Amino acid sequence: MMMNNEKLLPRIYSIKFTHVDYPAKSEGYILEKVKNSSLNPGISNMGMIGHYRRITPNQLTELQNNPESIVTLLFPGYEVDEVAESDGRYLNIDKTWHTLHFLLTGTALPSESPLNNVVMGGTTLSDPENPDFDFGPARFLTPDEVQEVAKVLSKISKADLQTRFDPSALSVANVYPGIWKSGDDELEYLTYYYISLVKFFQEAAKCGDVVLFYIS
Repeated sequence: MMMNNEKLLPRIYSIKFTHVDYPAKSEGYILEKVKNSSLNPGISNMGMIGHYRRITPNQLTELQNNPESIVTLLFPGYEVDEVAESDGRYLNIDKTWHTLHFLLTGTALPSESPLNNVVMGGTTLSDPENPDFDFGPARFLTPDEVQEVAKVLSKISKADLQTRFDPSALSVANVYPGIWKSGDDELEYLTYYYISLVKFFQEAAKCGDVVLFYIS
C-alpha cells in the first residue's frame, strides 16, 4: 500500500528543535532531523537502530485490537530477541536503515518507488504520539506488500548495491549516521546487513508473514 507523503514521513527522530518551527512530519522537518542526527556526535553515539519483526496476520489483528501489547512484542528483552533472530523472525540492521533506503531509492526521503516500503513505507501500527516510541511508531507491511518487497529486492544483487555506494552523495543528502567513507569496511558493513535484509524478506514472503519495522 503506497501512502501519501504526509503519512509516509514517520516521526523517527527523537531530538526536539526549537530554532526551526517546521510542521510535524513535513519534508523540511525530516530533513532537519536527518541533518542534525547525522552531524551531532551525541546522537550518533546514542544510535538509532533499525529493527524488523515477522508476525502472522492473526498476530497483527491481535496487536491492532490490543495496542497496549505492542511495546511488549517489540521490546521483549535480549534473550527473547536472540531466539527470534536465530529463527529468522527478528532482524537488527543497526544504523544502516537510512543509508540502505537511500541506496535503494536514490533519496533520503520517502519516495513513490516500491522499494520505499523496505524502510519508510507501510502503515502505522500505533499512535505516532505514543511516548513509548521515541523515534516514532512501528509500521507494518501486509503479506502482499512483503511479497512485493521480496520480489524487487531479489533483483538488486550485492554488486548492484555496492555500485550505488557513494560517500559524497550520502554526505550531501545528510544520510544518517553520517559516518560513511570510501573504505572497504563501511561497504562491507552495509553489504552484510543488506544481504541479511533480503533473506529476511524472502523468508517472510514464503511464510505469508506481516513485517514490522521500527527504530529504537
